[in-house]
Amino acid sequence: MKLVIKTFTFQVCCVILFTLIYIVFKNDFVRDPTFTKNKTTVPELLDCFFLATTVQAGVGYSDLIPNSETSKIILILQQFIMISANLFTLYIFTL
Repeated sequence: MKLVIKTFTFQVCCVILFTLIYIVFKNDFVRDPTFTKNKTTVPELLDCFFLATTVQAGVGYSDLIPNSETSKIILILQQFIMISANLFTLYIFTL
């Protein structure tokens, strides 16, 4: 049970960390106008949290589109962390 709690805590920490990173680089993301009713183009805190949560969960759905090389690299980094954490968890539970 301790491993489950540690894994959950790690995932939540990743979501919080990447939410903060996305807030810092929010000008490198744009909203997809076909999926949002909000007319502002700059993402807000909830948008960044939603993006970080969906990427960490492996869903990846969001109305934010990376608009620069930096934002693409950040998304790729979070996806690699998510994949690594999930593979590690599967490995531990199948021992």
